[in-house]
Amino acid sequence: YRFADSNTWGTFWSASARWNINNEEFMKGVDFVDVLKLRVSYGTAGNQRINGGTYFTTPDATRSLFATGTGYGGANSVFLSQIGNNTLRWETVATTNLGLDFELFDSKLRGSVDVYNRETTDLFQDTPISAINGATFIRANTGSLTNKGVDFNLNYDVVRSLKPGDLNINVSLVGNYNSIELQDLPNPDGEILGIGRNGGKLFEYYNVRYAGVNPANGNLLFLDADGNLTENPDPDADRVWSDKNIIPDMNGSFGLNIDYKNFFLQTQFNYVIGVDRFDNDLAGFQDYTSAGQFRNSRDLLRAWTPNNRVTDIPRADTALQTFANTDRYLRDADFLRLRFLSFGYSVPKNVLKDTGISNARVFVNGENLVTFTEWRGFDAEADSNTSRIYPTPRTISLGLELSL
Repeated sequence: YRFADSNTWGTFWSASARWNINNEEFMKGVDFVDVLKLRVSYGTAGNQRINGGTYFTTPDATRSLFATGTGYGGANSVFLSQIGNNTLRWETVATTNLGLDFELFDSKLRGSVDVYNRETTDLFQDTPISAINGATFIRANTGSLTNKGVDFNLNYDVVRSLKPGDLNINVSLVGNYNSIELQDLPNPDGEILGIGRNGGKLFEYYNVRYAGVNPANGNLLFLDADGNLTENPDPDADRVWSDKNIIPDMNGSFGLNIDYKNFFLQTQFNYVIGVDRFDNDLAGFQDYTSAGQFRNSRDLLRAWTPNNRVTDIPRADTALQTFANTDRYLRDADFLRLRFLSFGYSVPKNVLKDTGISNARVFVNGENLVTFTEWRGFDAEADSNTSRIYPTPRTISLGLELSL
């Protein structure tokens, strides 16, 4: 319905093929290969939820709208509030995928690897226009976004039991590597602040570069646009693209599962690599002006003084403590977290005979037990640059599971 006045219908299609390589004549002598399948596919899909949110978000972008309010001289006025675009259409996502499924060594090693290229065209964006039109932007389909990456999924039976109750050990690994590139942004210089630049990452940061603390006087040091040290950067002209954003380059999980004599142990570790966020929690803890009102970090004890000149904490009364648009608190937010651990015991069937209970398990579960990261804010996993976000809780539970 978002395109009721423009392009209501879209046509999308897909095709795929698979080759069962292990069934070929030339594979008959390869005993360690149990399954080997090559997959290839190409297809397009449409996206009509162009502005995210709910199904009712942005229902009228094809229409010009007017609003009432206070105009010149305080007089009641009717003015243009939105310029409609009657050429709006579906975003199109075209995906090429090449995949390999395999099982080796009597299926002890199992997995799949997929390489993909996903290009989104006709991106829905706010395109800047001259304010002489009564508005500063018009919503339009413009630009493209390319995702290239690899998905992989591996399982290996380290120890496989020969009879019930014997030892089983299995390890697993799941991951995704993805790179994002913007193209065809609707701006003469190919850049839109808050979105990115042509050839760059989506939501790439654009900031003044922080360079440390001046040992001579304790003031903060920055780099200007040309890479020269300065204590007084231009908050606009000295900003540069950082090649960093909040979207991870790689993420996934791995786990260890063990079964022995009705006891079981299950674990899952999650990892995220290549994500950068502003640690505004740390910025608050290192803010001198909040002393006496909020909690502060002991980092302030190593602040610059005439007797402590080589440090990363500036002089207490230095200017630019809260200077905006710098990457001083832009930090690596990579982490490894023990997401889930479960240890328990399954009651043997013969013990449950004639009780009316078919299965019984007792277990203890732990969630988010430990996190390894250099992030100093409340939670490395948060997907936002805001501060004081309630962190992911650590949870321990004891359970009894019965089947009747």
